[in-house]
Amino acid sequence: MPAAIDVAIPRECIYRRFEGQPGPCPRCGGTLQSQYAHYMVTTWRGKRAADSFFIGNDAGWFCARCPTVVINPAEVSEYFSHSLPKWNVGDKFAVAGILDLDAIPEEKRNLPLGGDGNPIPLVKFTGISDETPLPPSETSAHERVAPAQDGRRFEEQYEDVLQNIEFGIVQVYRDHPHMTDWQALNAIEALLRSYQAEAKGIQPPPRPQDPLAQEVYGSVAAMCEWRLGRGTLWDKEGKPMETGPQPITLDEMVACLKRIRKSINRWTQRGGRQGYLSFVGQFIV
Repeated sequence: MPAAIDVAIPRECIYRRFEGQPGPCPRCGGTLQSQYAHYMVTTWRGKRAADSFFIGNDAGWFCARCPTVVINPAEVSEYFSHSLPKWNVGDKFAVAGILDLDAIPEEKRNLPLGGDGNPIPLVKFTGISDETPLPPSETSAHERVAPAQDGRRFEEQYEDVLQNIEFGIVQVYRDHPHMTDWQALNAIEALLRSYQAEAKGIQPPPRPQDPLAQEVYGSVAAMCEWRLGRGTLWDKEGKPMETGPQPITLDEMVACLKRIRKSINRWTQRGGRQGYLSFVGQFIV
């Protein structure tokens, strides 16, 4: 029988739709296990905060290797399908974190949570923010304009684009094992500034001066142009590859590059000068 998960540990929450089991951990590949827990769910109506709710279920799948929990938003949505008239349920929601009920002193367990002297023992999720709430209804229609507003977590919605960008980075890293996260970050930030300048119709900034950063810039830029529908990729024999998938917008590309930048910074802090490259290199074939 798997060991009980310590809900007092802060975790990154990843939304993923699935039936049955979610598969391995999307961050480290470890085994996920389901465990009953109590969650705090916050809702919004437009940009205004609506009611927050406490729910208890086994929708969370916890990684035994890293601090990650995978939650199926469809299971959370079911709690809002039969709301009472007095409830102010917004049109978007986010699971804010887990309630660590064991942290409540025994003498206060008969008191309402959030009252005087009995604060809510919320262990906030690190990967979900107010800027990326989910729609309560599985049938809600959303335009693919603002990333992650169709009910899927950003990484899931743009998984293929993010992998293409990461592939461009890892290609250079494998040719130059001494390459560091800083050089990858330098290239991504320069490319991000270039696309932001294009969106504003202004002169693009200069490319990186570091030779390896320049190489990463060129490798990733080729991937980005291909995903934007205005570039061609070539195979090892010098032949053009087949037509790519449906092009994404410039705004979507900027959002993807920002997410890669965030990932590089996070894994560098955790693993040192090659923390990001070592981590992402495991998942790029």
